[in-house]
Amino acid sequence: MPHAPSEPWQPAKASLEDQLAALELVYARLEPADRQRRIAARVAEASEAAVAGLWIGRRGKKLAAAMLAEPSPGATAMILPPRAAPGEPSDVAGELARHIVAQLEHDGVQIAQALLEAPDAADARLLVELGFRYTSELLFLVSTAASFPESRPANSLEFVGYSPALRERLKLVVEQSYVDSLDCPEVDGVRNVDDILTGYRAIGVFDPARWLLVREQQIDVGCLLIADHPSSDQAELVYMGVTGEARGRGLALAITRHAQWLARQAGRGRLVLAVDARNKPAIAAYLAANFVVYEQHSLFLRIFAGRGARDARFRSEFEAI
Repeated sequence: MPHAPSEPWQPAKASLEDQLAALELVYARLEPADRQRRIAARVAEASEAAVAGLWIGRRGKKLAAAMLAEPSPGATAMILPPRAAPGEPSDVAGELARHIVAQLEHDGVQIAQALLEAPDAADARLLVELGFRYTSELLFLVSTAASFPESRPANSLEFVGYSPALRERLKLVVEQSYVDSLDCPEVDGVRNVDDILTGYRAIGVFDPARWLLVREQQIDVGCLLIADHPSSDQAELVYMGVTGEARGRGLALAITRHAQWLARQAGRGRLVLAVDARNKPAIAAYLAANFVVYEQHSLFLRIFAGRGARDARFRSEFEAI
């Protein structure tokens, strides 16, 4: 059993000099190949932005604990459970996590999420102690170019590329698609639609031509938002929504097939997405379009009480699009 060191520890934002050791600790429980891949991707970006969400606990000059807590546009944050350094008492990690979660709330984050890649009772207990609640299993799906349509799918839908003139219509469709949604309904109503779209816009490379209003017989019935990830040769289906009145008519499959066709048009080898395991209708559409599940994570959410208060750096960027 490690003894509690007498010298007090202090929480701090990690510097570039701290980065490698802190990341080694944060990712310590991953498989070696996955750990090195993630560390290499972060270390390659030698800038302050690369360590913006990396926190450490120092005991003197020594690393005592580390944790990733990355705020994102749209008043959200993604965290990884903290890790204590070898020889440190486990409660150091918990104390660091409590400090960071309080800071996230102070900074105006409205939703924090954590994904556990493998069952870990200690991590789950700590998340619950921090105010997180287990929400659902999150499925990560992929389809490859071999499954993409070779020509534009024939259907009755019209896909209209985004422009500032369509902003209010897109916001309305997104709001309508969230009503009675089976995809993480716990977050419905927590953020306003501007914050939601700001968060979507920050994923990958934004191209307004890949943000689409879906129309049928001159009525807005849904939306399709796609982000590009050129460095990994993949596109991401960030969000697909169908309004309540248009559900049950097979539109989800038609929209998904259009997304695959757009991925082919962009020359991407893969199209990826994430979906709540409870959203059976969406999963059925994805499987019908030859998507397969490649990962499954346990999703924990904390929704902060101060939903209306936001720090200036989280104010909506969507109006600028």
